[in-house]
Amino acid sequence: MIDSSRPAAAPQSPLAHTAIGLLLCAVALITLALSLAGSLGTPAFLALIGAELLLIAAMGALFSTVQAQGTAADAAARQKQRDEAALDALEPLRGGEQR
Repeated sequence: MIDSSRPAAAPQSPLAHTAIGLLLCAVALITLALSLAGSLGTPAFLALIGAELLLIAAMGALFSTVQAQGTAADAAARQKQRDEAALDALEPLRGGEQR
């Protein structure tokens, strides 16, 4: 078995892709609200602004979840490296090259 000393690349989370999609929706809504600001009534304009704020809050929640998952994955990778180092340090006690 070939062991690589390089850490495995973290897989892309579907939550990150969803957050990026929401970012595009928020930008489109901002553009729509600004371009139609003169012809829209106040309630419609405020509804667009409210929808944008909800999208931004949802994106923040998704990005924080992605960050937490990344942090947990990093912690697991560091723990694995510490475990491997401890096992390597104990290897001479096993009797050499027996596996």
